[in-house]
Amino acid sequence: RECKKASSLSKGRGGRSASRVNRVPWSRSRSKRIHPDVSDASELHARVCDGEDDGDWAGVVSRRGAIGLGLLSSVSSTCFGSWSSSSSSSSLAWAKEVDQSAEATFSLSTQPQLRPQTRKEKDALARALSEINKNKSPGLLRLVFHDAGTYDEGSGTGGPNGSIRFELDRPESFGLKRSWRVVKELKERVLAQSRLDISYADLIVVCGAWAVETCGGPRIDVQLGRVDSQVADGENMIPDENLPVGGLKDAFERMGFNTEELVALSGSHAVGGKGYGDPLTFDNVYYKTLLEKPWLRKDEMSQMIGIKSDHVLMDDSECRKFIEEFAGNQEKFFARFVSSYAKLTTFGYKVT
Repeated sequence: RECKKASSLSKGRGGRSASRVNRVPWSRSRSKRIHPDVSDASELHARVCDGEDDGDWAGVVSRRGAIGLGLLSSVSSTCFGSWSSSSSSSSLAWAKEVDQSAEATFSLSTQPQLRPQTRKEKDALARALSEINKNKSPGLLRLVFHDAGTYDEGSGTGGPNGSIRFELDRPESFGLKRSWRVVKELKERVLAQSRLDISYADLIVVCGAWAVETCGGPRIDVQLGRVDSQVADGENMIPDENLPVGGLKDAFERMGFNTEELVALSGSHAVGGKGYGDPLTFDNVYYKTLLEKPWLRKDEMSQMIGIKSDHVLMDDSECRKFIEEFAGNQEKFFARFVSSYAKLTTFGYKVT
């Protein structure tokens, strides 16, 4: 009787209502992966490949598609905890699932409450994350934006909800299947090793924070409690990387970001083989490189550094002001990146 009672209580935790919203169009895209170890243009072109494979290449370089997490503070340090450069594990949460119809767009009728990690969750994640190869970091960071970057502030739909697992065949998600497998395997390991069933939405955010810290960036303490959507988010919500700077600002304003936050999150393009220094080092080299405008040089390799959405930031006086600040002060960049990442990954939730 006690078992039946517990089962009944568990099933009684109802889902959230969902609603549709109009979506803005975006350009269809392709992405190509570039190995970070190439040394000249001929080798670079020889190594560019379409499709999926299981190699441990460090980065995914979007050539004509949607912006990854490098583009994106008002969130206080209590949302995500303190930041530092010291090594530490991020926290996680129990999975919570939502029942929805196949045609519904994910939304939350009330804001679920996020919470700090427990010691057991912290330890379980540290153990499971230790088995992930550092080379997976750029893809895991990009996965965060493609899951959370569908958020629409006006309607309250989309956001960090694990729906990316239903969106992997979309053009803007090209190259993300390998990163998704890492998250899926992490969930299975945590469940097998520690008997903790953590939501995909939480694990995606945790993996992104792990990637930043593993590559030398700031520590980000992730709160838990995100709800997994059971349907895909609406299409056409990830900003196109070929947008002019005004279009980028509009796209991020739709999510609730200001210009400084957009520029701060753009700094994650330092990882992933886009030409901004070591592809597995998270630092402020992205901003220093932007100030040099290497894509205007005559040599082909320099012209391939970054993507168009990086280049156009330098043409906007407001963006350039923040680029100069972050280029001259890495600690300030780290602090602003942490608060912006917290904002991105807590859309639609209450934080403690």
